[in-house]
Amino acid sequence: MIRRRSSRTGKPAAAAALPLLLAAGALLAAAAADLPAPPARHFDDRTGLVAGADAARLADALAGFEQRTGIQFVVTVLPELEGDLETTVTRLYESWGIGRKGRDRGVLFAVFPREGQTRIEVGYGLEDSLPDVVASRILRRMMEMPREPAAARFAFVIRQVAGAVAPGDPLARGATPNRAAGSRRSRGFGVIPFLLFFFILTRIARSRGGGGGLGPLIIASALLDATRGGRGGGWGGFSGGGGGFGGFSGGGGMSGGGGASGGW
Repeated sequence: MIRRRSSRTGKPAAAAALPLLLAAGALLAAAAADLPAPPARHFDDRTGLVAGADAARLADALAGFEQRTGIQFVVTVLPELEGDLETTVTRLYESWGIGRKGRDRGVLFAVFPREGQTRIEVGYGLEDSLPDVVASRILRRMMEMPREPAAARFAFVIRQVAGAVAPGDPLARGATPNRAAGSRRSRGFGVIPFLLFFFILTRIARSRGGGGGLGPLIIASALLDATRGGRGGGWGGFSGGGGGFGGFSGGGGMSGGGGASGGW
């Protein structure tokens, strides 16, 4: 007579594994709990480094960039760095779910002003477009710029990253939201007036402590586009501003640790 093996023999093993699974889940939850909460917008300054109007304009520019390209590009400025820079930013990227699941087309630019450290973290889906060497070069060039106004540094990084991952997008050509289409560039605008205007804007920004506008860099960038007769660049590239674009919502993207680290 053949006896059937009791199915109860597997229950003790399953019961023993359950506490381990619960403990692992608790550890993962605790690890996520010590990270900053996901940002509400694509430009997330938690230190007040950038003036409010500039921060809102940059957030709208990045939100519009996602709408047009499907690429989630988030910039965050955090008050303190706890632990290793690369590990922390990679965890932030994945905890916030930047990029769409399965496509992983996302970028996170994290700045820690107190520690003077920055990192560009790149999703799996954009590593070919924005390899480590390019991300490193962007940060090195940013470091050569004056620290004030801070918005100019952010505008530079945003434009350079956009140019690498979506070169045909208006943001890659320096277009910014919330500018009237009537302020079209003049083809008669020469190089000497451009340089003079840039100099005046720089002096004004320094005298005010870098508090106004998007800073001379992005203005000069738009004007330089005008002198070159760029395609659809300048200030009228696309409309927006004042909350016209939606906020940030993570899509479950993953990063393999690609990108580059630098200073501030």
